[in-house]
Parts: sequence; structure tokens; C-alpha cells
Amino acid sequence: MEFKQRITTNYPELFEQRDGGEPDYGATANFGTKWGWYQSIYGIAKGDITKFDEVTNLNIHKSLMFLAFEKEKLELEKKLIKRK
Repeated sequence: MEFKQRITTNYPELFEQRDGGEPDYGATANFGTKWGWYQSIYGIAKGDITKFDEVTNLNIHKSLMFLAFEKEKLELEKKLIKRK
């Protein structure tokens, strides 16, 4: 349980906190529940199934940092597009 708590605390972009402090996996909770880590592996591999084995051998923090960066970047880009 400690590992999970550290991960959700260190990568808040990926694991948003609800008022009670528990992770809220956002509007895509059902999708995330169904696909779990597969969606993260898919994202890091850019959808290239031939790279899935390489992705699963990456350091977890390196992978989560990449996913957090990508999520924040996409959210910023969406906000900028809405302003136009």
C-alpha cells in the first residue's frame, strides 16, 4: 500500500485526488478500470504493439514521468485551442 500511495502522490497529474484524498481517476474511470495498465503501455508505445515488450521493461518512474508530462501537455494544448 505504501508504494501505491507514493506513486499517486508523486504523479498527481495521473492520479487526481478527490476531496477525501483518495485517487479519482477522472471521467475515464470506466475505461481505465477495464484496461488498467494496458492503456499506459499503449500510450508510451505510441500504439505500436511491437514496442510493448520494450515499454514493459522501462523503469516505472521514467514511464510515469513521461505519462504525466504527456497528460499535462495535452491539457495545456486543449486550453490554448479553446481560447482561439
